[in-house]
Amino acid sequence: MGETFECGRCGACCRQPGFVRLEEGEAAALAACLGMDESAFAGEFTNLSPDRRSLMLKESPDGACILLGADNLCHANPAKPRQCRDFPHTWHNENSVLVCPELGGKR
Repeated sequence: MGETFECGRCGACCRQPGFVRLEEGEAAALAACLGMDESAFAGEFTNLSPDRRSLMLKESPDGACILLGADNLCHANPAKPRQCRDFPHTWHNENSVLVCPELGGKR
């Protein structure tokens, strides 16, 4: 899936329920990208994952990723987590094809 994928920047994938887990070093990179210290970033933008093994990005009240802007762009795009960068090449879920216009979903 997604071998010839080209993101249309619609933000649909960033509005889906689920977890964006941060790998080691990603919180620091995101914080630096946003001009924050890592502790302040973690307090404002992350929660502890349910399994308590990593941080994950919070969701906005509407369920979208907290880093998704009104323009459908990631506020921290240069430092976005690997999970986000790898979509849909390395990971996707059963809803990806339904919601992503570039994968054949809603337009």
